[in-house]
Amino acid sequence: MATLLDFFLFLGVLALWTVALQLLERGGYLAKWNLVPVGFFLMVKTRRGRDFIDRASRFRRAWTMFGDLSIVLVALTMVGITALLVWEAILVQNIPPDRAPSPEMLLGIPGINPIIPLGYGIFALAIAVGIHEFMHGILARVAKVKIESLGLLFAILPIGAFVEPSEPEMKALPRRERARIYSVGAGINLLLAVLFGVLFSTMMLYGVEPVAPGIGIVDFTSPTAPALASSWPEAMKAGSVITALNDTPTPTLSALQAARSRTVPGQNVSVDAWVDGGARRYWVILGDDGTGTPILGIRTVETTTGFYHPFTDAGRYGGVPGSMLLFISLPFTGYVPLQSPSTEFYRLTGPWAAVPAPAFYLIANTLYWLFWLNLMLGATNALPAVPLDGGFVFKDGVEAILARLRKGQPAEKRDRVVRAVSYAFALLILALIVWQFVGPRLRF
Repeated sequence: MATLLDFFLFLGVLALWTVALQLLERGGYLAKWNLVPVGFFLMVKTRRGRDFIDRASRFRRAWTMFGDLSIVLVALTMVGITALLVWEAILVQNIPPDRAPSPEMLLGIPGINPIIPLGYGIFALAIAVGIHEFMHGILARVAKVKIESLGLLFAILPIGAFVEPSEPEMKALPRRERARIYSVGAGINLLLAVLFGVLFSTMMLYGVEPVAPGIGIVDFTSPTAPALASSWPEAMKAGSVITALNDTPTPTLSALQAARSRTVPGQNVSVDAWVDGGARRYWVILGDDGTGTPILGIRTVETTTGFYHPFTDAGRYGGVPGSMLLFISLPFTGYVPLQSPSTEFYRLTGPWAAVPAPAFYLIANTLYWLFWLNLMLGATNALPAVPLDGGFVFKDGVEAILARLRKGQPAEKRDRVVRAVSYAFALLILALIVWQFVGPRLRF
């Protein structure tokens, strides 16, 4: 389990990395290789790819309309995600210390973040970041801003890419055009997230159904689990689907728990299950977990595909907002990526039945992670915190409001207020994020 010490160790390593970058820069070693440190980031610069951006930017009217749409998307996301962070900060003390997020969850980097699979994560993140940055470049060229360089971004490990437009030309742009350039990266990520999420939920997962409605047995809690001593020509085994307990149907985990609550330890109960394509009835003498609660001694997974369809069975999960949050949190609950042993409780139907199951699940998982990482990248960049894209949009927005409310205020004084407000919000966002990791481990 990750501890508060792990979190400070992570911050310490990041600090050492930052100091090392500064020392190397002062020694002139980084400039020789077109390496530029920015805080704890390291930029690897190149000029390749500028011709592609120039060709793509020819459709100026379409890109301008998309830029305006992106401003709206980023503004809405900015408000929604900030409100979500505040709400989570209020509830954080209700999280037990052993269930608090670990420090590596702060970075959406495959191989470091434990919930992001390495292969799917690298592929999806490369696409999400690459499109994000190229969109910045395209909108910059639409506004006739010169692209100085492109490249990769490192924070110890490679975490993204960047397109660097001319800073003086960016500052000279009208606020609206600048907002389009800043917003379009997050905007395309959010729209791609919707596209890949819909493809995963409809085109792919409507081709999957449970082998039987019930609760799948993934494993047993111990070699002496009551279920392993069940009566039948053979004992219960992993891969079975429990469809009823004591003649009470168990289509969901809550239904199984409700049926079990009406029994007592030592009671001989019937367990109906779907095993190897057929129905069987076992008899199990329930055990005791030490607190008087009857147990079968099994590790389970729901075989329903309802949580893969956020709009189909939304009522079961508290409405559309609840089902959407569940859909987004599937990696945290272990339901994504779709892999063994969970996939053993499903079968492919319709046209997908002709496709080998490994190939199907490879495509399905790829679509989900394209959805998830585009959503995370878009939502993160929409936050009102400099140096994120949303931070610059927010900063320009504050300046526009002040310019209208205080028309006679000197520009220098207005700039100081804008900087103070934008950096205050950046610190607030950082504090809200860090609190997710520190708060549950502090008890007052």
